[in-house]
Amino acid sequence: MKRILFLIALILIFLAQAAGALAGSYKIENVASLPEGVADAIKNTLQSQGIRVINEQGSAWCEVWLRKEIANVNKPASPDAKYPGLHIGSLVGVMRFPANGSDYRGQAIKAGIYTMRYCLILQDGNHLGVAPIPDFVLLIPAGEDNKDPDAVLTVEELVNLSRKASGTNHPAVINLAPPPGSISTPLLEKDDSDHWVLKSKTELKPAADLPIGIVVFGRAEG
Repeated sequence: MKRILFLIALILIFLAQAAGALAGSYKIENVASLPEGVADAIKNTLQSQGIRVINEQGSAWCEVWLRKEIANVNKPASPDAKYPGLHIGSLVGVMRFPANGSDYRGQAIKAGIYTMRYCLILQDGNHLGVAPIPDFVLLIPAGEDNKDPDAVLTVEELVNLSRKASGTNHPAVINLAPPPGSISTPLLEKDDSDHWVLKSKTELKPAADLPIGIVVFGRAEG
């Protein structure tokens, strides 16, 4: 009898742990409409379906719309870049925070809609080793971004625009994850650093798949 009660107790503990793990998971759902508050020149480049990230409390954490396609200028931003088809300033997509959020540095980001433009982390003593790869996107308030989607911008231009999103001297940064393998539909996975990574894809012109990973929740260590 004691053995049976012990086994029942183990089963109940296992079920409770499984339920807790499930309740603590982020998930995604589709967004059928395009975002509002974005310049038409940018909105027209976006995929018609966005992705909503739901947090552990069941609330929308952020929404992401990737571009339909991105021009490959065949000039990698750096030999270390993991996304060599992108150039500094490439519009990757749009991100919306329905409520206040945060970036990869833990900086507060106000509720609102932001463009995501590609950049590389500075390889200096202040930034070396803070992320697994040097590829990032910087958030820019959509109302401040009237640039051509394929504009080649300087790092200084991007940083100055992105400071308007963070409200600090540091830009609002969202780390990219290493490019995932072949992707048919968007998925959300936790990596080894307990970061939630949204994996989806766009296209590089001329036609080539561009799988992309975006750290939608998680921050730099240290």
